[in-house]
Amino acid sequence: MGTRRRALPGLLVLGLWAGVACGGESGPPAGGAATAGAAGQASPAPDGPEGATGVVLVGHDGDTLRLAGPARRVVSLVPSATEALIRLGGLERLAGRTDYDTAPEVADLPSVGGGLEPNLEILRTLEPDVVVAFAGESDARTARVLRDLAIPVLEIRPSGISDIRTMILQMGELIGAGDAARDMVAGIDGTLEEIRIAVAPFPPVRMVYLLGGTPPLAAGPDTFLSQLVEVAGGENVLHDLGSLYAPVSPEVLLDREIDAVLTTRGSRIDARLLEGRRVVELPGDVEIPGPDVGESAWLVARALHPELAERGR
Repeated sequence: MGTRRRALPGLLVLGLWAGVACGGESGPPAGGAATAGAAGQASPAPDGPEGATGVVLVGHDGDTLRLAGPARRVVSLVPSATEALIRLGGLERLAGRTDYDTAPEVADLPSVGGGLEPNLEILRTLEPDVVVAFAGESDARTARVLRDLAIPVLEIRPSGISDIRTMILQMGELIGAGDAARDMVAGIDGTLEEIRIAVAPFPPVRMVYLLGGTPPLAAGPDTFLSQLVEVAGGENVLHDLGSLYAPVSPEVLLDREIDAVLTTRGSRIDARLLEGRRVVELPGDVEIPGPDVGESAWLVARALHPELAERGR
């Protein structure tokens, strides 16, 4: 297991919620240049030199990114994608970072500010081959302006575990590390399967994952948080939550049969909603949808099933 890094827990979670709240679940915007091809797949670039192998990636928005070859200068506005690039050997290809990328390796890189609505003037001066941006209505302007400036953009949205796999594969293809990315994804899948086998003897734990707030923000069944908890032997009682992340009324929470309330340390939740219930506090890193999702699932599994820790798992 690699060293877990401290980005900003909840940054993408809140971005995803903002996108849902603003209608970002409606699908790719009209006019997107959707073309045939699987996300994360490389193929010859039609406009590149004869015999050259290019990169073709389809973003979450349906737009197709075409590069004549692996990107040499990347600015990632998504901390989990930045983490994936570092793990895949792409540190030297990073031209900038956000304020929320706090790994020592990138400390000397210039910051463009936030991942949402970054400083575009600074970003332009970094002369990126490509910008990896968060796809969602919470910051639709950034991608639009970058394209107007003829700066290639790949929009990603790691909502669920399958999206995290896609993101890692895309980051690998982007920097010419496709084999390493496939190995990373295979490792994650192997870890998740190992956890499923380990928790199989235990009865499911009826749970909710709350991110704090008044009313509290909860993770719906299509989120990576809910999915990794399910891998770890949990059962999300908010299976009918329509959005990825949405506020849930106290009445709903008090009415549901809940064995455990999962949250991260420091989250502010009305104590009355927790009274008489088992509360499982997790490290904030669990909320980062990146390469450590398998290790996060192990943390949750051990928290839900203390017997695993006793057995040395």
